[in-house]
Amino acid sequence: MNAMSTVFRRAYSTKTLIPPNVAAATKVSGSGKDAQIGQLVNFYKQLPKGTVEAPKPSGLFGRYKAKYIDGDNASVAPLFHLIFGVFAIGYTIDYHFHLKHHKNVEHH
Repeated sequence: MNAMSTVFRRAYSTKTLIPPNVAAATKVSGSGKDAQIGQLVNFYKQLPKGTVEAPKPSGLFGRYKAKYIDGDNASVAPLFHLIFGVFAIGYTIDYHFHLKHHKNVEHH
């Protein structure tokens, strides 16, 4: 039981919250430690600050979604577009088979 508690103590200690290069730097004494911490500070200084701008939608569906579905622009227009699309496709298919049926036969 004692071995298990040691494993848990090692696994869940506060050292796991520290990035690996800083944890390694604490074990090294002298100028190597300062150099590694300096590199870490320089890395964090180079990171961008502030809020990230929302990416602009790309592609046909992305622009359609941004225009009609997302945010304050949400509307019922996509439902009407879907109904019109199904009607147009159905009518086109029906008209095609109607012409195919009357191809070599007199009309009624």
